[in-house]
Amino acid sequence: MSASPSAWLSSGELFTDSPENSSEWPWTDGPTQETCSDDDHFGYESYLAIAIYLTLLGLMAIGGNSIAIITFVTEKEFRKKEHNILLLNMAIADLGVSIFGYPSSTVSGYAGRWLLGDVGCTMYAFLCFTFSLVSMFTLCAVSVYRYIVICKPQYAYMLNHRRTMYVTLGTWMYALLFSIPPLVGVSFYTYEPIRIICSLNWKLQYPGEMAYTAVTITFCYVANVWIMGYCYFNIFSKSTNLKFGALASEKAKKAVKRDILKAAMMCLTMVVSFLIAWTPYAVSSTWNVLVYGDLPVLATILPSLFSKLSCMMNPIIYTCCNSKFRQAVSKSLRRLGCLHKQVNPLDTAQMVRRKRRSDVEPAAGGMAMNAVPPSMATGDRQSSSC
Repeated sequence: MSASPSAWLSSGELFTDSPENSSEWPWTDGPTQETCSDDDHFGYESYLAIAIYLTLLGLMAIGGNSIAIITFVTEKEFRKKEHNILLLNMAIADLGVSIFGYPSSTVSGYAGRWLLGDVGCTMYAFLCFTFSLVSMFTLCAVSVYRYIVICKPQYAYMLNHRRTMYVTLGTWMYALLFSIPPLVGVSFYTYEPIRIICSLNWKLQYPGEMAYTAVTITFCYVANVWIMGYCYFNIFSKSTNLKFGALASEKAKKAVKRDILKAAMMCLTMVVSFLIAWTPYAVSSTWNVLVYGDLPVLATILPSLFSKLSCMMNPIIYTCCNSKFRQAVSKSLRRLGCLHKQVNPLDTAQMVRRKRRSDVEPAAGGMAMNAVPPSMATGDRQSSSC
C-alpha cells in the first residue's frame, strides 16, 4: 500500500485487510485483535515527524551506548569496579533497544505503516520490553550497591565480581519472567494506536490479563521506584552525617564527602532520568487498566515516544557527570584510531631543542626520555564508580 495520504482509505483507516495484516496468530489472539478506530487517523506529516524524531534518538542512542560499551570493555581499571559491570549491562540493554527497536519503528514511520507484519510486531515488542526491563532492574541494582557501600559497609565485601555476575544474570532472568508470558497466552503484544510501535496490550478484557498487568506494573515500576527512592534517601542522609576518626583532617573529610556525593549524584541523575522518561508511560498504562474508556490518542502516543529517550540519556549522564569516564572515552577512541593523538606543547618544545642540539653536536648520541604530563601520569590510575 502506498504511504502517501492520497492512497489511504476515505474512512481514515491506514491498514487494510491485506494478508500481511490479517494473519492468524498461532498461540495467542495476537496483534490483529486490536484495530484502530476511525478517530485514530494521522496525516503522513505526523508519521514523518515521528520517524525523524526516532532517527535522531536512534543515532544518539546507538552511538552513545556503543562508545560506553567500548570504554567499559577496553579500560582495565573500569572493569575492576563491580558497579561498572552493572553499568556495562545497562548499556548493552539500552543498545539492544536501539538496534532492535528504533530501526523498525523509524522505517515504518517513513513508510506511514507498519512493515514487519504481526509476527514482527510481536518480536519487536518482546525484545524492546525485555531490554527495557533489564535496564530498569540494573539501575535498581546499582542503587542497592551504592546503598550497601555507603550505609552498610560491613557487607561491602560481598559485592565481588562473582556475585555481581550473578546479579547481572538475574536481571535478565527477572526480565524474561515478565516478558515471556505474553508469548504463551497471558495477555499479548499488540500495536499502539499510532500503528508503527508495538508494546504490551493495556486494554484488558479478562481476569488473567488484569492480574498479569497489575503484577507487571507493581514489580517492574512501583517496586523499582520505591527501592531506588529508599536507597538514595539513606545514601544522602548518611553522606551528610559521616563520622571520621579523630586524626582525620578537615581536608580529608571534605574530599571523602565530595567523592561520595559525586558518585551518588551521578546515579541519582540516572534514576531521575528514568522517572522522567517512564513515569508518563506508566501513568497512561495504569489509567488504561483502572479506568473504563480510552484515553485520547495523543495521551497514549506521547508517553510512549517520550519513554524512548531513556536509551540515549545514560551515556550522556556518564559523560557529563564523570570526568574520569570522559578521559577513558578519549583514551579508548585514540586506541582504536578514532582520534588523532594530541600533541603536547612541552613535547614539541623538547623536540625543537633536541633538533637544534643535534645540529650543533652531530656526534652526540643517546635517546632522551620525554617528560610525561601529570594528567597522563595519573590518568591510568583513575577509575570510575557510580
